[in-house]
Amino acid sequence: MWAGMTLLKRKIKQCYQDCLSDDSKQIVLNWGPYGGGKTFSSYYFIREYSNQPSLKQIYLRSPNDGNRTTKEFFKSIIDDLTFEGIHEHITSLIETHGENGLFQLLVPKATSEFAKAIVLIGSNEEQTKELMNRFLYSGLTKAELKKLGLAKDIQSDSDVVKFLSGLLACYAGEPDIYNGKLVFWLDEMENIIYYAQKNYKAFSQVLRDLFDSFSGDILVFLNFTLAEGKEQTVEVILGGALWSRITKKIRYIEITEDEALLYVKDLLEIAKINQASTAPFTQPIMSELIRMIPKNSLTPREINKHFSSVIRYAVRHDAQVIDTSLINSWANEFEEDN
Repeated sequence: MWAGMTLLKRKIKQCYQDCLSDDSKQIVLNWGPYGGGKTFSSYYFIREYSNQPSLKQIYLRSPNDGNRTTKEFFKSIIDDLTFEGIHEHITSLIETHGENGLFQLLVPKATSEFAKAIVLIGSNEEQTKELMNRFLYSGLTKAELKKLGLAKDIQSDSDVVKFLSGLLACYAGEPDIYNGKLVFWLDEMENIIYYAQKNYKAFSQVLRDLFDSFSGDILVFLNFTLAEGKEQTVEVILGGALWSRITKKIRYIEITEDEALLYVKDLLEIAKINQASTAPFTQPIMSELIRMIPKNSLTPREINKHFSSVIRYAVRHDAQVIDTSLINSWANEFEEDN
């Protein structure tokens, strides 16, 4: 459930509505402090739009291993789509266009070599399906490639971009192939700060080339956890070429006390059994507890942490009411634990 932060919710919702209503191409930078709600936003909106016809959503975390960034990125996309899901989708496109028709449509995106591989994923021949599964995940021997009529595996960063450009064109961006929309959530992008320079430059190039393969019908969210005033760091890491393609920036800033109070009230409303009750917190107690959180740490995560801890403390001590006295007792224990 979404609580508080109405402006933030409206901004992200507008991105989705723009994606669904026209053929826009959006790359959105979401950035702010730890616990600000970026990951939660991805889960929430993926669920909110999960039943939208012809909309495919992909959630990925930025790879941790800088030396295998592109390979991990590629496999994460395949994992999210699932091999069986890809097979069923390609099969349906073959039914619409025919094998040769789909191949011809994919050649400009994926080159003839990888266009053929994509079409083969839609095969209903069990041995071919098994080989294509391995083609995506571990690669094939030369003999197996020859049997399928393929020249090579997906090896280089360039190969990854070509293959993904063709595969994802089967979901969005090419109405002649499939009239769909695609949403990417790339979470924990701050991981690339710790890559070697050559690795984060290479990954940025892969992202740029892949997004450039779409003329429209795509919405990309890049989630960065960074402190105040670090926008320039994102620009350096992403590189000027990818940075210049960002169409919108959404800040997840520390919220005010009034916004925090609204957030808590919304959560309590969602959880209430008796709508007439204000339990377990009165508004003065809510405000008192919120003021105990440092202003530079006033994020949904910290609010959840403090209020959940108070509730557990009250239950543990069989408290009948949460008042200032209980809050003070809890605070002493909470400070010792932290």
